[in-house]
Amino acid sequence: MKQLITRLKQSCQKHVLVIGDVMIDEYFFGNVNRISPEAPVPILLEEGKEWSLGGAANVAANCKHIGLDVSLIGIINDKDHEGQRFLAQLESNKIAVAGVVYSSERQTTCKRRFLSKNHQMFRLDTETTHPLTAEEFAVVKARIVSMLKPGAIILVSDYAKGMVTKELMDFLRQQAEIFQCRILVDPKGPDFEKYYGVDIIKPNLREYQQMVAYFNLPVENSIEANGRLLCDVLGLQGIIVTLGEKGMVYITQDVCLTSPAYKREVYDLTGAGDTVVSFLALGFAHLLPIEDCLRLANNAASLAVSHIKTYAVSLEELISRADEMEEKVFFDWALLKIELDWLRIEGKRVIFTNGCFDIMHPGHIHVLKEAKRLGDILVVGLNGDESIRRLKGASRPVNNVSSRATMLAALGMVDFIVPFDDDTPAALLEYIRPDVLVKGGDYKRESVVGYELLRSYGGEVHIIDFLQGHSTTNIIKAVTQAVK
Repeated sequence: MKQLITRLKQSCQKHVLVIGDVMIDEYFFGNVNRISPEAPVPILLEEGKEWSLGGAANVAANCKHIGLDVSLIGIINDKDHEGQRFLAQLESNKIAVAGVVYSSERQTTCKRRFLSKNHQMFRLDTETTHPLTAEEFAVVKARIVSMLKPGAIILVSDYAKGMVTKELMDFLRQQAEIFQCRILVDPKGPDFEKYYGVDIIKPNLREYQQMVAYFNLPVENSIEANGRLLCDVLGLQGIIVTLGEKGMVYITQDVCLTSPAYKREVYDLTGAGDTVVSFLALGFAHLLPIEDCLRLANNAASLAVSHIKTYAVSLEELISRADEMEEKVFFDWALLKIELDWLRIEGKRVIFTNGCFDIMHPGHIHVLKEAKRLGDILVVGLNGDESIRRLKGASRPVNNVSSRATMLAALGMVDFIVPFDDDTPAALLEYIRPDVLVKGGDYKRESVVGYELLRSYGGEVHIIDFLQGHSTTNIIKAVTQAVK
């Protein structure tokens, strides 16, 4: 990941046109130490006030911060106090105001948040939500034509404040075809049909559920199944559903990829979706594989939510925290192999073991500790959920692959975890070719999957006895009996 981010930082700027509902965020910071005598409500004693860009403008600020060539189109009232504050924030963020449309018929959207000790107490909004007038729409279209560059990413940030209408989306699709651009949408209901024909749509889980209800899809379907149906009814190339602490999932008619979230303490979720869509745009603009796009967005979002207020994550910050953020879990085998190749150049000896690790117990710890003694780098192959169902039955696994990987990653002796979906790790072993293969149990070495492979290139196979009396199956039986 560190090498990827460095390459992005050094590459030439790519153009992104951000269009949508812009707003100004106002933060009141203070302290509560008494209750009002007028009503049973806390009194916030103001100690400070700050402003930041919100909505589509925050998306633009994020894009600008990570080196994209950004144009922003939105509508405000430049005569009200909020509009003037908005323009000042654009200037301080070095975002051109050329795409801002002024209207005396609207209020500048403002979200005022009141915080005590960094905890949000309540929010006060001012806004105008009626659709663009014919005159306003004509000006917006002119801005699009003058600012859109060939091959750009069009990033639509819809907050349902009246800017993003069906007419606007129709016009954007026409221009995207002319300029050979891709359209990425961060949607908002209730009208989801207006997004028909865009390339990628990125709802959060709540918006995804609203889309399922809007198009009357079977609620009992999985996210993957309904994601494919949404791609069909909206003519999408793909849909990315963000799942909060569970990461995100990318779905097309042929592909379903899950990208686990990077765990970090959450202070403020404000603007996290803006961060995700900005980094997705960065990845799309540089034609990165979708797996890398998802990883970038997940890592950036984990940093954004660890700050108070909306926060623009920079590539420099991702690079500086790369060692801290680098997860042990590699769903992409190729990325793991790159890491292992570098470690082998340094003379490191790679050990491999595998299993389900559904419910961690002392037997697992014993095998992992003994395996690590045989070399320098311990790689754990982790059976995927479908693999375990085929091997153990429909009731397993108890914990999904993300949860199991998280538990393994917390163990100091484990260096890398790599999930696989086959019934055996044969293909994975062929791909990474460890120096040592370890199996726990009472196997004969010759019967271990991978024995002949390692023997062919001089590798070693070791059998480590299980600790007696420890079994995932027995734990499940004991729990089941206790419940009865």
